[in-house]
Amino acid sequence: MNKTLLFLAAAALTACAPTVKVEVENPTGTARHSETIELAWSDLASLRGLTAENVLVRDAAGSEIPSQVIYAGESEPQALIFQTDAAAGEKLRFTVGPGRRADYPAKVFGRHVPERYDDYAWENNLVAYRLYGPALETSPEKLITPGIDVWVKCSEKLVIDDWYAKGDYHHNYGDGMDCYKVGVTLGGGASLPIADGVFWPMGHNYLTQQTLDNGPIRTTVRLTYAPFNVDGTAVSLTKTITLDADSRFNRMENRYEGPFGEMPVAAGFVRHDVKRTETGETWLAMVEPASDSKQPEADGDIYQGIVLPQGSGAAMAADTLGHAVAIVPVRSGEPMVYYSGSGWSQGGVADMEAWLALVAEQRAKIEQPLRVTLR
Repeated sequence: MNKTLLFLAAAALTACAPTVKVEVENPTGTARHSETIELAWSDLASLRGLTAENVLVRDAAGSEIPSQVIYAGESEPQALIFQTDAAAGEKLRFTVGPGRRADYPAKVFGRHVPERYDDYAWENNLVAYRLYGPALETSPEKLITPGIDVWVKCSEKLVIDDWYAKGDYHHNYGDGMDCYKVGVTLGGGASLPIADGVFWPMGHNYLTQQTLDNGPIRTTVRLTYAPFNVDGTAVSLTKTITLDADSRFNRMENRYEGPFGEMPVAAGFVRHDVKRTETGETWLAMVEPASDSKQPEADGDIYQGIVLPQGSGAAMAADTLGHAVAIVPVRSGEPMVYYSGSGWSQGGVADMEAWLALVAEQRAKIEQPLRVTLR
């Protein structure tokens, strides 16, 4: 009986607790899907008793919706995120306040994989990727590459742990596979300096890795690379990759540092047996058969895309050095931001027109984000 009274008292206090009202407006004439809303934690400081452990987001009907406290590698909260759909021109209202959080199912995941030569792998409910680590350099494969590997999925479940445990992820057992050939290339979405008509690759795979956040809505990793030669200049790289639930696109933030004023950097994907490429002022899209497959007709097509913010100064090159890339002028220490994504004809992307629509949706998220007002 006492426990019941305590619970009711706590519920009553929660009901009376102060809240911050959040208004979200879609300013465009098209519907938005699973768009991430990010609130600075400092904007919630007025909420008495609010902590990372008790923060709740509720919709206009008062129903709790999944949220995630973002730490960005720091010891204290930096932001709060949640996701919403929004019809064309729609205004939505939410509240943020203290309460008893539910356990939200994770739709993202990333981790260091020491059991497979220091891979770093990350995924959400739609896509999966990996980068290569230092142990691979001394493995029988002896591979040093900046490239990102694309794992195609036809299931919304998280697969990284299962696939590594099984050790046979080049075969599709019903949830997808690794059928993408990387080699010493950009793979699916990496970047490299380009000068005098050639790429300037790193001398080593990533040096360090740190998972900054890991679900249920967002996973983020920061990777560093040892200084390497770029046309006679020693340049280092810090790469921060963010993937949100229900998105096919990673946010890629690359910071190149060294004694240079401005340096051209190419971001994109290697060309295999390309079927079609499309480009625009701030984007590039491509489709090709599953490149490392022994059954290309059965295994379908892989779609790739790059989207850049307006004003990046990027020049699109649909076929250069065996790649399709956006070439961006980058200054030392300043972030080079772009969005890199993929899809699969057996995993929710029916054809090139469907992929171009997803690329256009990503452009809209960047160029015309949902408007967020706190009251």
